[in-house]
Amino acid sequence: MARDLASSLQTKLAARTVFAADLIELHLATPLYFTSTNIDIDFDSTTAPDAGTNTYLAQGQFLEFSNIVESSDIRVGQLDMTFTAVDTTTVALLINNEYMNKRVVIYRAVLADDYTFTSDDVFTVFDGIIMGYSIQESQDTATVTITVATQFADFERTSGRKTNTASQQVHFTSDLGMDFSAQIVKDLKWGRA
Repeated sequence: MARDLASSLQTKLAARTVFAADLIELHLATPLYFTSTNIDIDFDSTTAPDAGTNTYLAQGQFLEFSNIVESSDIRVGQLDMTFTAVDTTTVALLINNEYMNKRVVIYRAVLADDYTFTSDDVFTVFDGIIMGYSIQESQDTATVTITVATQFADFERTSGRKTNTASQQVHFTSDLGMDFSAQIVKDLKWGRA
């Protein structure tokens, strides 16, 4: 994906050594902000659900995310984010929140030796939605893997209501008006008569 990177950032990226931090936003009911560095980082992102500067926590729960593959082909980009489940905080947040289709944004900040950076030193690596999660357990450890896909993951999903009783009763619990909808559909005339 072509990126419009500031010239100061391009210079930092061309250096012999680059010190970078990943900044992760999970847009759950209570937004979560994690970083891959060993210190907390304050950043005011344009995508955060709450206004102002947020602290991205160096909490030790976020472990990694899979490689991001960019392509010129039309396809759904997807990645897996892995968190430790030894501390059950992340598991509890997923179980107790509506997590499906919630936004996830991953930034990369290129840091100076003293951990400072400007907004020009930050760029978006991934922007997508949560598709699901899985928990893996072994005798020694446990992990939670959150599957995240680009906004085109739902592209072929048919949204809206259907002409059946179950779909109607989601909104009107005692309505039986769609009981005979399958028979009526056969009689519909579309276009010119």
